Amino acid sequence: MSAKGKRKRKPKLKKVSYKDKIWFEVIAPKIFNYKEIGEIIGLETNVVGRVVEALLYDFTGDFNDINLKLRFKIIDVNPEARKCNSIFFGHQYTNDYIRALVGRGMTKIQTIENYTTKDGYVFRLTTVCVTIKRARSSQQIVIRKIMREILKEFAQMYNHEKFVKGMISGEFQNQIARVAKTIYPLSSCVIIKSKLISIPEGGEDKEVPDDEFEIVEIDVQRTRKSEIRRAERINVKKIAQSKKQVAKKETTTETKENETEDKNESKAENENKEDEEKKEE
Repeated sequence: MSAKGKRKRKPKLKKVSYKDKIWFEVIAPKIFNYKEIGEIIGLETNVVGRVVEALLYDFTGDFNDINLKLRFKIIDVNPEARKCNSIFFGHQYTNDYIRALVGRGMTKIQTIENYTTKDGYVFRLTTVCVTIKRARSSQQIVIRKIMREILKEFAQMYNHEKFVKGMISGEFQNQIARVAKTIYPLSSCVIIKSKLISIPEGGEDKEVPDDEFEIVEIDVQRTRKSEIRRAERINVKKIAQSKKQVAKKETTTETKENETEDKNESKAENENKEDEEKKEE
């Protein structure tokens, strides 16, 4: 017989019916105060490892957070209580929000880098800075370096609980923008995506982080200083001039409208006076 004929057929797997499956409640980790994310259906064996998404709006109640999706990975199951514990697996902004960040004539500066926190967690972050006008390649290099160094400082400074808090709340983005705008004016700075790459042995959420963060200062080594500073001055002046022109146009239109109203009122008064004089005669 040929080799094909000797092959053994794989045993058919038993199909699992809907009645055999169970609904489990998914519980958020300690960072998010053990809040119930939702429900998931499946068996006790195949539920572990699945990823569940939830909006940051569900935790804060702020409509500004409705574009941010949080991802949680199930790590263990309690079949008696029908509950699943999860860990923070990453976050991502919606596609329409990301597309709206960049407009015509702007420059998108992006970095994708792995960062190891103080307690050994490794996160992969995708960070985007958008300039108000087209930036030079030398300016992009400096801004990209600022983004990497600031996030690296925060990762070395805090445990993963605090790192996740600063990443989601926007604290890291604000500090990057504070330093990077000295190189070139920015319209936005966002960590659009994150993913948990590895967990150390025995890693777990030990504390709920507070809202206080240290201010990170780094030494920015500029390249071609005169050109960068000159470009900054030109762009800032253009923006200021455009704003002044818009304000002047608004004031001129208001004054013209006021003048036409005054003229109409004076004409009406003259006509009334003439009518009264005719009646007296």
